[in-house]
Amino acid sequence: MAQVSGEVVRKLREGRGWTQEVLAYQASLSVKTIQRVEKGGPCNMETRAALASVFQIDAKQLDGEKKIEQAEAPSGDDLLLYTRLLTGNSVADVFDGTYWYRYSSEDARTSEDNEAIAAAVATINDWSEIWHEIEPGSKIKAVFEITELLKDLERRGMWIFGLRTKTTFKFPLRDGGHTTQEGAIANFHIAYADSEKIIVLDPKA
Repeated sequence: MAQVSGEVVRKLREGRGWTQEVLAYQASLSVKTIQRVEKGGPCNMETRAALASVFQIDAKQLDGEKKIEQAEAPSGDDLLLYTRLLTGNSVADVFDGTYWYRYSSEDARTSEDNEAIAAAVATINDWSEIWHEIEPGSKIKAVFEITELLKDLERRGMWIFGLRTKTTFKFPLRDGGHTTQEGAIANFHIAYADSEKIIVLDPKA
């Protein structure tokens, strides 16, 4: 069995404005499983991994021992709560296999920051567009480049946040109708580390 704090799962879910049903859908789990986990019931490794993936955090953070930094960022008509991405791998985990991308950021405070934000978005978008076509060795290089990008932004006082969500896409047909397909969306937001919209979930506080 895996160690998971039901309180952390509940706070992460409620912070995103999700019901237990929505979280179950996003994580491809049953509602009963979500209810059991939030009540502190047993949780297997597969469920733990699914929850960590949908919240875009390290699975170890689900045990309630580490702080989880999140940021409120607008996405369409919704207000999503994104989790801070600390490594190139965590960024790739958000965009790998997605159908669509959303990027947002706080207003840049300087022209240099504006250039850094634009470069970060372009770099992430470029790698995400060709991710499924490149070899494993190139992916390792890409992950390193993105990690260095995160470090550069952090030196400038900025963090990248991300969240993977699901939606249903409509595709037009030649007869004028349409077909639907479920797919994932990669959501990214760049914010200043001292932003008022950053929320720190600290289970020990």
